[in-house]
Amino acid sequence: MTPRAKQESSENQNQENTGERLQRVLAARGVASRRASEGLITAGRVQVNGKTVTELGTRVHPTRDEIRVDGKPVRRQKPRFIVLNKPSGFITTVSDEKQRWTVMDLIDVQERVYPVGRLDRETQGLLLLTNEGDVANRIMHPKYGLAKEYHVITGKKPNDRQLQRIRDGIEIQGRTIVPDECRLLREGPEGVIVKIVLHEGKYHVVRQIMDAVNIEVVKLRRVRIGPLTLTGIPPGAWRDLTPGELSQLYEALGLPAEEAEKMNARRPQQLLPVGGFQHTPQQGNTKRSSPPPREGGTGPRRQGGESTRQESGRRPGWGDGRPQERRGDRRSSSPDGRPGDPRRTNSRTSPGRDHDGSRPPKGHRNRRPGGGR
Repeated sequence: MTPRAKQESSENQNQENTGERLQRVLAARGVASRRASEGLITAGRVQVNGKTVTELGTRVHPTRDEIRVDGKPVRRQKPRFIVLNKPSGFITTVSDEKQRWTVMDLIDVQERVYPVGRLDRETQGLLLLTNEGDVANRIMHPKYGLAKEYHVITGKKPNDRQLQRIRDGIEIQGRTIVPDECRLLREGPEGVIVKIVLHEGKYHVVRQIMDAVNIEVVKLRRVRIGPLTLTGIPPGAWRDLTPGELSQLYEALGLPAEEAEKMNARRPQQLLPVGGFQHTPQQGNTKRSSPPPREGGTGPRRQGGESTRQESGRRPGWGDGRPQERRGDRRSSSPDGRPGDPRRTNSRTSPGRDHDGSRPPKGHRNRRPGGGR
């Protein structure tokens, strides 16, 4: 092979390896989940630059290539960076095959966003949702060194020996986890609070560390990811990152400041907290088919402030406190819950979901005590 032929072959190979996988681009643009997008491709429903594509390994250029699904062009989504104060009782996933409540039930925006990392169902606190894959990957990968701060609430004050064992490192799943910081923070009405700061993002890592030194976890709350905190966001409420917060996050992740400025210029910004949620104890085991509680009773209480700045492209009729029709499903009033059930709070000015405690019917739900939510 001549030198020129080798160069042309190398250029062709580099061109094939550039770009992003087609199913990933479809998911990022809100067409469907990545797995569902693969089904669209293999079914021959996706066209790239006028040609039908059925091979899953196909790579495309997100900005130069024209992508269509069923003949309709697929537009790029606006970037979204949402911080949510997750309450307990919600699964950190986009969808759940058992039809349990997920964090996506607490927000509703036009863009298809997904949680960055995971918090288990009972863990509370800061959760970031976005549709920017590079930012999400850097937040989750330990090599970028983004600190994650947790508060462990326990009923008994840990001794110095237990805390020192944590500082020295605990072996979790064959790997020694050494926290950046571990110390007693304070004692309060909830109990004794232990502060622990990690770079690791392993599932259940904090609970496993505490279990290794016999510290009972009564509650677990994540309060910080890098420069991001939950200040001013009630439980169950969410808002977009401010321009300053996004710039700080990009800097912490080693991304160019110019990229943060471009994102700030393109993205919707709902800067005041929207929604809210609290667990409301109920007397007895009330059936879900019971009439909804009236205002002033044991129903949801309003949390969070009213928004004076509405995000662009607000959906008409959403968040005005009245039952709405959505995606062919008629919303019903908020039913009574069982003891300890998650309850939504009303947000009449929310540009997102009207947090009325209802959820569009989606087939049979698991409502067994202790296992449904």
